Amino acid sequence: MWDLVIKNGHILTMDSPREQYKSVLIKNGIISDIVDNETAETLDARKVIDATGLVVMPALIDCHTHLCEYATEGVHHIRGKSQTIAAISNYLDCLKSGITTIGDHHLGHPVLSAPLEVLKDAARNTVLNIKFAAGMCCLGTKPLAYTSSLRPGGNLTLDDLDSEHYARLAVESEFPGENIFITATVANLPCHLVPNGGKRIFDSEDIFKIVNIFHLLGKKIGAHIEGADNIQLFIDAGGDVVHHGHGANTSQFDEMARKNIFLVATPHGGTSSSPNTPEDIYNALNAGVTTAIATDSYLPVHAKAVGLDDIKTVGPKDFLKICKPTFEYLNKHGVAKADCLKMITMNAAQIMGLEAEIGSITKLKRADIILCKGLPVFDFTDTESIITVIKDGLIEFNRC
Repeated sequence: MWDLVIKNGHILTMDSPREQYKSVLIKNGIISDIVDNETAETLDARKVIDATGLVVMPALIDCHTHLCEYATEGVHHIRGKSQTIAAISNYLDCLKSGITTIGDHHLGHPVLSAPLEVLKDAARNTVLNIKFAAGMCCLGTKPLAYTSSLRPGGNLTLDDLDSEHYARLAVESEFPGENIFITATVANLPCHLVPNGGKRIFDSEDIFKIVNIFHLLGKKIGAHIEGADNIQLFIDAGGDVVHHGHGANTSQFDEMARKNIFLVATPHGGTSSSPNTPEDIYNALNAGVTTAIATDSYLPVHAKAVGLDDIKTVGPKDFLKICKPTFEYLNKHGVAKADCLKMITMNAAQIMGLEAEIGSITKLKRADIILCKGLPVFDFTDTESIITVIKDGLIEFNRC
């Protein structure tokens, strides 16, 4: 007796570039097998979904968000104990958008004081797979303002961020997100309030030291960076994941590929610099850099972002719209549609260290699956075309 059988769908496993007209067998939250539709007709199951005419593919992964912290104030205007309610509201928007795994950030918002452990507990009570990056943040105000996941609701100085502090951040962090800010962020503030946006915070020696602390504790490290010179410092120090990477050049992509350094691209903004263009992301992929696209939710769209003039602030529901200009460019230049979609499935799973569990429809992986009216991004960008969302083998959202 199978728990769930999804039959007659156009299965895009992500392991193969071609759709398979087969059936997926699920038991105990795990993908047990993929079989011919004729075989599936003979099987007993507690629940059967007839996916005729639908694309069946891995659920989406957004590996860079700020839904538990900055978005709770910026979107919902929430403070105090209601912060966790606002976070869960944001996570529900993810589920309804086909996103079942999230790489969220806790950077010590200067006003919101909910500790990371409180937000982790709230996340565990959702059905989603939510991993947290603990980090320090530098706001490009004048003077610069520093915050940390270890001291939420307060302001720090650079002197507060000693080796012990970075070691504690490494212990708390669950994936290599924005663990450090090599350049100051503009965050969601108007430009006149962040005149130091993009300013370098650390020198080469500091970056080497911090990267080494994370690695000695068995953790990979990610960094918020813009500007080629600043990106190079992180590459030279042996960092693991470049977030944003606006301004990176082709030779740096070649070096990142050789050193197995990943890129989380935000082609709609996130720094004071012009964001990643479709050509930039093509160059990264062409060099062999494992690259993901993420929403950085909730984030205002940069004035120079390509093809996103109709969006002011991006959230989970805009994930596919963010990807569209890049995916169309990539496909036009010979990148298969399935390989484009890897940036929001398999590649994102690898960046988060979850590639053995999710990111493809493969035997023994978690049954995190979406059913769609066509191929995401290429056939639609509206979330209304995502019909069913399955998490760990259970139907958690269904428009039917």
